[in-house]
Amino acid sequence: MLLGVDLMSSQPIVAAVQDNPLHEAETEIRHLRDTVATLRAELERQQHEKQAAVQTAVSDSSQELQQLRQTAQHLREALEKLQFDKTESVQKAVADAVGESQQLKHMAQALRDQIEKMRFEKQEAVQTAVVEVSTENTQLRATVQRLRDELEKLRFDMTETIQLVRADSAQEASQLRDTSRSLREELERLKFNFADEIQDKDRNSREELSHLRGTITALRQKLDQPHAE
Repeated sequence: MLLGVDLMSSQPIVAAVQDNPLHEAETEIRHLRDTVATLRAELERQQHEKQAAVQTAVSDSSQELQQLRQTAQHLREALEKLQFDKTESVQKAVADAVGESQQLKHMAQALRDQIEKMRFEKQEAVQTAVVEVSTENTQLRATVQRLRDELEKLRFDMTETIQLVRADSAQEASQLRDTSRSLREELERLKFNFADEIQDKDRNSREELSHLRGTITALRQKLDQPHAE
């Protein structure tokens, strides 16, 4: 209630300073604050899209590589480590953005308090405040530029990460196909060698059986000779 009364009593003063540099500085501050909020929202959206895109790419690759899981275990572990490192980087970036947001809120609140106080001071104090606000505007512009740079870097990192995941998955699939082909060729070779070995054993068995039959026949003939005499 006290603040409402103070604001009503200060309306003539506000009307008197609407055309001075302080009013222009306040307008520019509101514009910069809106710009910072918009860029921050866009940054968070890009972060979410990056994480969703990476998860989608990994999921698609996992479906293709599921049948060769044992052969691809070491590559899957490397991919999981990459995901962990990436998630950790994203969480750190989000924490930094939240901390910066809190700092901007405190700065904005301090600036509002300072402007409210300046409305009741002399013209010299108002001019001093304009200088301070100009410095603050420079800092806000730097913050806006930094957020833009971070947004561009995040977009580039997201594209590069997706390309790397897809390239790794394609390379892994090619290696697994080569391994599968080598195993099939080895299996065919073993089947062929096994068939040859069976044929050799069968031939040897037949020859041994024939030899035994000949031996038995010869022995029978020798046994029959005394009776014939």
